[in-house]
Amino acid sequence: MAFRTVVISNDADLHVQQGQLVAIQEQTVWIPTEDIAVLVIENPRVRVSSAALSLLAEQGVAVAVCDRKHMPSGLLLPHCQYSRQLAVTRRQLSLSLPQKKRLWQRLVRFKIENQAACLDALGLDGSDRLRGYAASVQSGDASGMEAAAARLYFRRLIPDATRRAPEGPGASLDYGYAILRAAVARSLVGHGFYTPVGLHHDSQLNAFNLADDLLEPFRPFADLIAIGQEADASQREGRQALVSTLQMPCLVDDKEHSVLTAIDAATASLARAQAETDHTLLVLPRIIVSAEISATLLE
Repeated sequence: MAFRTVVISNDADLHVQQGQLVAIQEQTVWIPTEDIAVLVIENPRVRVSSAALSLLAEQGVAVAVCDRKHMPSGLLLPHCQYSRQLAVTRRQLSLSLPQKKRLWQRLVRFKIENQAACLDALGLDGSDRLRGYAASVQSGDASGMEAAAARLYFRRLIPDATRRAPEGPGASLDYGYAILRAAVARSLVGHGFYTPVGLHHDSQLNAFNLADDLLEPFRPFADLIAIGQEADASQREGRQALVSTLQMPCLVDDKEHSVLTAIDAATASLARAQAETDHTLLVLPRIIVSAEISATLLE
């Protein structure tokens, strides 16, 4: 199973040899392609062979390409590799509106609960109110608990700035979300989903509506790194810390996983939930709040 997130920050030539990705830099690095889940190319002077891109796609690797500000701007995903692609797409298209609303309710509830856990891990107040919001989420989030929780959460998380302020941690949050989004999109495509068809997100201009739906409960993991470690996306060390979000521990059904494996578990469970029209089959991650994790974040 793929478990590595690889970031290419320096000038490099990427090609493949004997089933491995070869990065020719000052030091040549060989990486088995089957180990790679996400490849981030953040240097505009990286040169990639078409054979490398083809093998990466065959191995199910999500390749994210960054702009001059190091923000992911493009994503290469495998094309139609799932054996029952049409069956999954038909289930997506036939999902009723009440079923979509129930799945969205579950996603929002877990998102708010993880926001509360994020505040706890960072030693910030407001988590009790957030858990009250989570318990009040209705089908389709008809009462707008997600928006209410976001207002409270970001006031606590970023007290001296706003989420969209040009100065501050906004770029770091966006970078972390983009890495998570790439991993979610990779997993969805690998399970045969058609990503433009979402549960709640429904923009005609968005090719990843479903990825943005499933991304929601994972966002607070990136928040933990961006705020807890003051990871600055304009610096290489900060970007490396944000990429490590995919390796953070979390709980799925009371079992410890990395965020990356939790994404695959969530995607597989979404397929089951749609096939059996039972929203409770959707399994989602929970942030682990412990003294050890909090101490690491607040160092």
